[in-house]
Amino acid sequence: EQDWLDRQTMQFSPLLTDIHLGQQWLSSMGRAADQTNINIQYCMSLPRHILSALPISRVTQARASTDYAFHLEGKAQQWAIGISSMFLDAIGVAPFKDVFWSTSVQPDAPYKSNPKEVLPEREALIATLSTGPVTPGDAINYTNKDVIMRCCRPDGLIFKPDRPLTMINRLISDWALYNGTSQGELYSTETHLIYQKPVTFYTLFASAMKRDYQIFPSMIGAQAGVIWSYDNPTEVLTFDNEHPLNVLASKCHDLSICRWGISPLVQFADKTQYAFLGEWNKWTPVSSQRVGYITNTIGINLAEIGLQGLLNERSPFLVYHSTLGVVNVTCPFGPDAGEAQIVIDSTRVICVF
Repeated sequence: EQDWLDRQTMQFSPLLTDIHLGQQWLSSMGRAADQTNINIQYCMSLPRHILSALPISRVTQARASTDYAFHLEGKAQQWAIGISSMFLDAIGVAPFKDVFWSTSVQPDAPYKSNPKEVLPEREALIATLSTGPVTPGDAINYTNKDVIMRCCRPDGLIFKPDRPLTMINRLISDWALYNGTSQGELYSTETHLIYQKPVTFYTLFASAMKRDYQIFPSMIGAQAGVIWSYDNPTEVLTFDNEHPLNVLASKCHDLSICRWGISPLVQFADKTQYAFLGEWNKWTPVSSQRVGYITNTIGINLAEIGLQGLLNERSPFLVYHSTLGVVNVTCPFGPDAGEAQIVIDSTRVICVF
C-alpha cells in the first residue's frame, strides 16, 4: 500500500512546482511493481492520483473512505462509501473500505473517547460488497468469526458482486433538493451470470435513512422479478412497476441495516415459476465465485444451477418455487471435484453432486 498520498503531494514542494514529477513518481512505482510482480493499493489519494492510475495496471484498489479510527470515535460515517466508490469503479479500481471491527467493544484499543463499533455487520457487508479487500482489524480474541465468514468460503475466497456497491441516482439527485444534505445511504450492486444468456441478480442496501423512498426496478437498472429481505428470506414478493419496494427511514436508520435481494423470475412451459435466491447466509448471495452456470430448459420444465465449492463443503441455498414456496436446500459439494448442482423442475428442488 502507498499511504499518505495527499500529504506527500501537498506538502512536498517539488511536486507542487514540477508538473511532470508526480506522474513520473507514480509511473515508476507501477513499473517497479511490474518487475516484482506485486499489485498496488493507493491510500489517502486525491482524484489526481486515481486518474493517474488509468495507465498503471498494477494499481488494483484504493481506499474509498477516511480512517476507520474516526468512525470508532464517532466522528464520521466511515462506512458510507457509495459516492467515492462510483469514481473508483469508473477508473477500474476496486474500492477499499479500510479495516473494521467485527465486535463492538474491544478493551485497551489505542483510540480516544471509548471507541465502539455500533454495527459490525454493516462494516463487514460494505467491505464485502465494495469488491475490494475484506480486512478485519480486531484485537486478539475479539474476532466474530460468524460476521466475517459471511463474506467468503471457508478457505477465504471472497464472494463478490460484479461491481461495487454504489449510491443510487435518486439519492444523489435529492442532494440538490435538500440543500446538499444527504437523505441517507441507499446503494445497489449486481452480479451478472452468463451461460445461455445473461442473467442479473441485484442487492439493495439501506442505512442511516432520513426519509422514505419508493424504489422501482428501473431506478437501479433491474428487470422485473422477485425481491426478498434478508430479515425474512422466506417472504418473496413481486418487484415491478406496480409493486415497488418501500424503503422506510424508521426501519433503515443509523443503527440498523436493511438488505434486499432481487432475482429474475423464470417460467417453465407448464407455468411453474422459480427464482434462485442464492446463498442466504452470505453477504453476496449470488456471485460468480460460487455459481458457475444457470441452464433453463423451458420446454421440458427443467433448470440446472451449477455451483463451485470446496471438497466436502456444505452450504444452504434458497430457491423460490411457485408450487413449493421457498425451499431451503443444502448442497454438499462432491468429494472429487468440489462441485454441486441444484435441479429444479415442476415438482421438486434438489441438490446433487
